[in-house]
Amino acid sequence: MAMQMYMVAFNGDYSQDISRDIQHHLRKCNGFTLMVMKTGIIAAFDDGMVPVIQSHPGVKLVGGVTLSPQGYAADRLQRIFAENLAKQLEVKAAE
Repeated sequence: MAMQMYMVAFNGDYSQDISRDIQHHLRKCNGFTLMVMKTGIIAAFDDGMVPVIQSHPGVKLVGGVTLSPQGYAADRLQRIFAENLAKQLEVKAAE
């Protein structure tokens, strides 16, 4: 199994409570939140965990994400992802 990037779409409208609950669910599955949006979360987790993540009642669908390195905002997105991942790794190391 390999760590991959996924879009985890919310089931319904954005709510801070649902977003947090899904992020906690991702962490329990050894996943990482790369970016939160109004429509869902871009996350990284083991591809074997897709069914477990998708089983959360607040999740509508889980789909793979690939960035084109030549894309307009790819550099900025990669920087955002790296910053958010670094923060989570710091917290995990402190636990």
